[in-house]
Amino acid sequence: MTLPQQPGRSLSLPLLSTLTAPNKHTDHPIHIKAELNWVQLIHAEIIAVTSAMRKNARWSGTTMNNIHMGGLGMSMGLRQGKGNGDHDSSKNEENPLMAGFTHLRSYLEDVQDVKEVDALILLNPFLEVIRSGNTTGPIAGTALGSVEKFLHYGIVGLHNPNIVVAMNALSSGATRCKFEASDAASDELVLLRMLQVLQITLTSDCGQVLSDEAVCEMMETGLSMCCQMRLSEMLRRSAEHVMIKMVIAIFERLKLLEDEWQLIDTPTEPEDEPTKLLDSVVGHGIHMSPPRPSPSPSVSTDAAIDAPGDVPSAPTPPPTAATSIAVSTDASPAPAPPSIEEVVAASAPTISSPPSTSVTPAPAPQNTSTYVQEETTQELQQETKDDTQEPSIPLRPYGLPAIRELLRVLISLLNPHEHKHTDSMRMMALSILNVAFEVGGRSISRFESLRSLVTDDFCKFLFQLAKTDSVPLLQLTLRTISTIFDTFRPHLKLQQELFLFFLIERLSPSSGMGSRRGFTMDVDDDGNITFKTQTDDSDPVDMVRSASPHVFLGRGDPVTAKAAYRASQHGADAMLLPGDVRELLLECLLQSARIPTFMVDLWFNYDCDLSCGDLFEELIQFLCKNSFPDTHNYSSNYHLLCFDTLLMFIDHMVERVNNESVSSEDGSFVELTTSEELLERKARKRVILEGALQFNESPAKGIAYLKEREIIKEDANGNVNASLAQFLRSTQQLNKKMLGEFLGKPANLELLQVFMRQFDFTNKRMDEALRMVLETFRLPGESQQIMRVTDTFSETYFETAAPSFLANGDAAQILAYSIIMLNTDQHNPQVRRRMTLDDYMRNLRGVNNREDFPKEFLKEVYEAIRHDEIVMPEEHEGRLGFNYAWKQLLARSEVAGPFVVCDTSRFDRAIFELAWKPAIAAISYAFNTAQDDITLQKAISGFHQCAMLSAHFDLHDVFDSIVVNLASMTGLLDSLDYTNSLPDPIVDVAGEKYVVSTLAVRFGRNYKAQLAAVVVFAIVTRHGNSLRRGWVKILQIIRNLFVNSLLPNSMLQVEDFLSGTTSIPLKPKNPNSTRQQQRRDGSLLSTLSSYLLSPYANDETYRADPTEEEVESTMCVVDCVAACRLEELFHDISNLHTEPLQALMAAISKVGYDHKVVKESTEPVPYDPATVLFLEFVITITLRNSDRIDIVWPYATEYIFDILEHAETQSVLVVERAVVGLLRLCIGIAAKVKKEKKKNIAIGASHLAF
Repeated sequence: MTLPQQPGRSLSLPLLSTLTAPNKHTDHPIHIKAELNWVQLIHAEIIAVTSAMRKNARWSGTTMNNIHMGGLGMSMGLRQGKGNGDHDSSKNEENPLMAGFTHLRSYLEDVQDVKEVDALILLNPFLEVIRSGNTTGPIAGTALGSVEKFLHYGIVGLHNPNIVVAMNALSSGATRCKFEASDAASDELVLLRMLQVLQITLTSDCGQVLSDEAVCEMMETGLSMCCQMRLSEMLRRSAEHVMIKMVIAIFERLKLLEDEWQLIDTPTEPEDEPTKLLDSVVGHGIHMSPPRPSPSPSVSTDAAIDAPGDVPSAPTPPPTAATSIAVSTDASPAPAPPSIEEVVAASAPTISSPPSTSVTPAPAPQNTSTYVQEETTQELQQETKDDTQEPSIPLRPYGLPAIRELLRVLISLLNPHEHKHTDSMRMMALSILNVAFEVGGRSISRFESLRSLVTDDFCKFLFQLAKTDSVPLLQLTLRTISTIFDTFRPHLKLQQELFLFFLIERLSPSSGMGSRRGFTMDVDDDGNITFKTQTDDSDPVDMVRSASPHVFLGRGDPVTAKAAYRASQHGADAMLLPGDVRELLLECLLQSARIPTFMVDLWFNYDCDLSCGDLFEELIQFLCKNSFPDTHNYSSNYHLLCFDTLLMFIDHMVERVNNESVSSEDGSFVELTTSEELLERKARKRVILEGALQFNESPAKGIAYLKEREIIKEDANGNVNASLAQFLRSTQQLNKKMLGEFLGKPANLELLQVFMRQFDFTNKRMDEALRMVLETFRLPGESQQIMRVTDTFSETYFETAAPSFLANGDAAQILAYSIIMLNTDQHNPQVRRRMTLDDYMRNLRGVNNREDFPKEFLKEVYEAIRHDEIVMPEEHEGRLGFNYAWKQLLARSEVAGPFVVCDTSRFDRAIFELAWKPAIAAISYAFNTAQDDITLQKAISGFHQCAMLSAHFDLHDVFDSIVVNLASMTGLLDSLDYTNSLPDPIVDVAGEKYVVSTLAVRFGRNYKAQLAAVVVFAIVTRHGNSLRRGWVKILQIIRNLFVNSLLPNSMLQVEDFLSGTTSIPLKPKNPNSTRQQQRRDGSLLSTLSSYLLSPYANDETYRADPTEEEVESTMCVVDCVAACRLEELFHDISNLHTEPLQALMAAISKVGYDHKVVKESTEPVPYDPATVLFLEFVITITLRNSDRIDIVWPYATEYIFDILEHAETQSVLVVERAVVGLLRLCIGIAAKVKKEKKKNIAIGASHLAF
């Protein structure tokens, strides 16, 4: 059976009150865990309890015989004697507990099926023993064990009649457990058993029928035991463990609740009274009181919370179920009166002192305490009694009221300014709350009554605790914060922004490489990364980047922010965090950053929001700067964590790019704003921040700047006041003092009027409305300006929101002035005699059009001002600053919208463009400073992924920068002068000839340089279409490898018409022979065959023989070049797109042939083998791209013709290779090109003939 539903309300909870009817669930199979017959098991438990009772002196002489004698004889006509009746009566009065078990035995004789067992009748005798107070600990423990066994075995279940009342009676009985004290260890065993009963009562299937009151009472008991410092550590930890288990069950129940409307058919809640129903939903009648710690010599003091000021705790209503724990250090019958510290607001197990005539307990150690619990209040006793006597009244199953009350109490324990709450209590509450949100955090967010507790008090207390110096408390606090953000993120947009900014500010040293403003990274046109020191005024817009209130730092506006920043530079040593605290804060920050969509979420929700800070940019800068080892870092692991997180961010982008599909982009994410619109917002935001900064320096200058950028626009009448007023109110980065002075000028009266009309004063008292206005700017200092602002405010208030008793505008003005004067009178320390309420009323007598203002109204205004000062924005410091900032945050959160999760790759290009410079800098630094292969592998992976992303997003400048940086790391860009040096020695290794050059030895000794070479050629080979300016660096490396005989032979083969295929020589056989002498030997084409194929002539002398180490270094280079696979670089050259192909041809012309030197030279230019090598590259590329001959032909002919035009000063070999190359081009493309293209061939042939 389900609950009746009203329109618009979805309900799924059953009417649990129907479970009171017998045999309601007889159709369902009953599973009993015990193989022993259930009747035998119940009788065995009865015997166990009664046997334990008979072992006690009080019960040892009693028997169950003749207790009910007399009734049978009277029914048979016999007369009952007076003595026998008195005896039986006395027996009945002395043994009520034993009699209960006798009645239970009799009842069981008539029950045939376990489903027919009345749960209330079954449990009641055991509960009477538990609640009695006349039993010992072992007896109470045995009874508790029996009840636990009934629930665990399934004998008591939802199938039993009266299960609802029975379970609530069980809850009440267990929390009111009483027994005579003995030694502390034995007593705590009973308390442990009681905790186990509470746990199974709530976590079993029957727990769903418990009422809100029962659940609250059980949780009070557990919380009380967790906070009693006189209990042993084991018992308190056990209580905390039980609490966690119970909280798991409670918050799992939230997943079954559809909404906050839960209807129960009771006579007291008719369906046509929604107000009463709503009251029942939010739990106005349910109350839990937070526990208080008992005094103990070992009680820990509160951790010093470095918060801006005390935050007053919410007033706690008087407890409705309060009990007390009295402390007794001996076995006297009467306990000592409890002190105020010993009063426990929650229900706790009771151990009552035995009478003096009973067994005397052994003396306890001096520090051992015995616990005595008094009866609960009369109200709850009557409630329990009513539940027992009237089982037909339906009980409401627990739900939101109990859950909300539990959440409220646990949150209240976190208040860092409530000094009666110890650190141990806060840690206990944090542990339980963390589990609650792990289990049901997202379910909690569905209910407004629960969500409001989390977004306000819970977050506020957690953020304050995040500044504690107590490492255990900080660790639990940060873990809970991470859990809250993971499960509650859509509803904590501004709270998360505030906390992340706090972490970044807290973790950033005030100076050094990792400081927030210490260094910036830039990439020049050649792709080289540079670091620049940033001064205080180098980027002032960054100082006001965040629009969120800095409640931890006491910042209210950019002026205060900048002053605080500069002050921190002078007190850097005082702000250093302990190493363990620093790592905890960093781990908390990185915990969120590990979420795959976290970074793009930050960019979408904050950086592109006009009212929020550039949180993504701040975090990327923080991670990159702190990837560099710094003296301020206390652990070598610190920068590695930041570097790993940065790489994780890049890896997440790669995964999204690889997994993107057209269907997901076009279907699931169409509701997200486009990337173009977000970039426009971000650009507009930057302009507004710059305009605010200029306004703070000069209002006229700032307004002119904003007009020029069309932030401030004219309306249809050519007036800018409306647009300007909206900017002045919505831009939080404005200097409040400067704003007040600007609005108070006579020339800006019309603007001031428009500014005032932006406020909604509806249903606001004048003091409340005035407080709203004065929170946006500081009242100017001149009396005329104050008068102008006040008059404008009063006029606006009277026109838009004046109450009926306000006679006219003059009365409104006088009232506004009186409020300002009252605020000064009540809170100015120079005023000795404060104005009383009567004085205030007397001053305003007859000013309301010769009438008085209502006394009740003036009293409300007076009390509001007296208790809560109207504070100007720049005076918000300490506690006032914290309250103001938090109030502003909550107000902004109402209009900020939810936090949007962006599981899409559509924004990755935009965020990669912002992040690539610092990311490449960090990766390059890690590569250069790495001391192990693991770090090197991470850096190499980072290079590969950044190159892939830049290629995917067509960011050619980024790709060029990556290639340039890797090329510079190889050390192969340095050009050496080989003209006058001796030839390098040649060694024979395994039958192969190798040249041991200076560059080969140096390169072979540099392990990282070899890795960089392999990486850069792998990147270029895979993403060659993305390379532009970087071709120059790649070709310079190839040139240096070639002149040092390190290129593979396959790249040195050239075609010749006479000798076939040959290799490019590094030096001619006879360097002194001139071009004219060579002409006598024959034709030009026969000259090439006269050169030796070996790299050097046989008549040269060489450098000294290389050492074994130099030979080994050279072999390392040979293996490295082989791993670079240079042949594959030009293998698919025909697949290059047009733009990279043109860039490659231009780079060849720049690197392969020095046009300027040749043109300016008047003497023969020495033979340069690289000119021939790149000439062959030009010819090969041109032939392989014959289909694009119109693109490559100009580059090829320019290279060749430049050589031929200066043939007189060129080496003969260079000239002849140019001629051969031109002929090969003409022959190779003649048959492939169209007729109109053959004109170019003819021009080439005529040039050759010339």
